[in-house]
Amino acid sequence: MPVVLGLASSHAPSMFAPPDTWPQIHKGLTRGLPQPPKLGEETPDVIAQQATRVHQGFATLAKAIQDEKIDLVVLVGDDQTEVFNGACIPAIGIYIGEGVSGTTSISWIGEKPEDNHIFLKGAPEIGKKLVKFLVQKDFDPTWSDKLHPLGKPAAGIGHAFSRIARAMKIGDTDMPIIPVFLNGYHPPLPTGARCYALGRAICAFFEKRPERVAIYGSGGMSHCPVGPRAGWVDEPLDRWVIERIESGEGDQLQNLFLIDSDTLRSGTGELRSWITVQGAFDGVAGKVLDYIPSVHAVTGLGFALWKREA
Repeated sequence: MPVVLGLASSHAPSMFAPPDTWPQIHKGLTRGLPQPPKLGEETPDVIAQQATRVHQGFATLAKAIQDEKIDLVVLVGDDQTEVFNGACIPAIGIYIGEGVSGTTSISWIGEKPEDNHIFLKGAPEIGKKLVKFLVQKDFDPTWSDKLHPLGKPAAGIGHAFSRIARAMKIGDTDMPIIPVFLNGYHPPLPTGARCYALGRAICAFFEKRPERVAIYGSGGMSHCPVGPRAGWVDEPLDRWVIERIESGEGDQLQNLFLIDSDTLRSGTGELRSWITVQGAFDGVAGKVLDYIPSVHAVTGLGFALWKREA
């Protein structure tokens, strides 16, 4: 059957940390850069409210996975020189092994990579067939059935996957996960149209299979961690993306990266994962559950959900 559930969210480190640590994480990610005036408006009470909304957003997405009786999750995310480095940076990569571990530790608050590990169960037989299908559809994905991280060996699979697996309560369980690495940081980068087509192809692969499948886009919205615009959220850009998703005009997201803009670099490039999910729900309007342009989180924090009627 076609992919029945689409989900997307940001994965900024603050989202997985207590609210009283957000200022500390913000300091680490911004490194003394001038900050928007709004920073002063985000008092401890405001940060606590934002953290509550983050918890509610993740809880709603996790409940959808349970309610839809999902059998398998295709988890699409970027890699920030965690698994890959200059020796190999694929545009699209798929892990097809038995399983892989990662960490949810946040270095900005003193947590070590070897702590807080989580295991993601793989789906090797389905993964191999997905790779073969994508090649037949004129994609050339890199694949791996063993994970030997080149960038950060102690951390395992990157935070785009480990943090979301924990938040969705699908790590350390029997839920099979197919991690799809989608380059969002290191030029040359996939176009929006390519990401949209990838989502359509993934959906087409599962149309003739019996599993109830969810596809999750991990990353975004606008942000530039430890970069020259760290702390500055491009709210108009984020709201344009939100409007396209909710209006049923998600196909317009294919145009997002056609221009060269500083704003579209760095973490904002992770919106490619959202575009991939929208491609899997071609013509289907999604629902944006929440959007928080948080200066302390250094990110436009978003949560979105798509459903396809059976």
